[in-house]
Amino acid sequence: MTRERPKLREDSVETLFQEASRRARAEGIGSYDEYRDLVEDLIQEKLNDGVFDIGEDLPTMQKDLEMMWPILEPRLR
Repeated sequence: MTRERPKLREDSVETLFQEASRRARAEGIGSYDEYRDLVEDLIQEKLNDGVFDIGEDLPTMQKDLEMMWPILEPRLR
């Protein structure tokens, strides 16, 4: 019997953004480039942990998270 994981939900990006925000504060992220690297690492970590699989639209999710930098940047000051 194959265990079937749920597909990405609408709130996946928001949930990842919250985690990325916490990590950015903890790691002292101060630039878009650092944030972009953090997002890439976070998605790769979730892929490695089996939260996502390679068939899911991870590039779009990553781009959506990267585009949220203007929301996070003022909170990091």
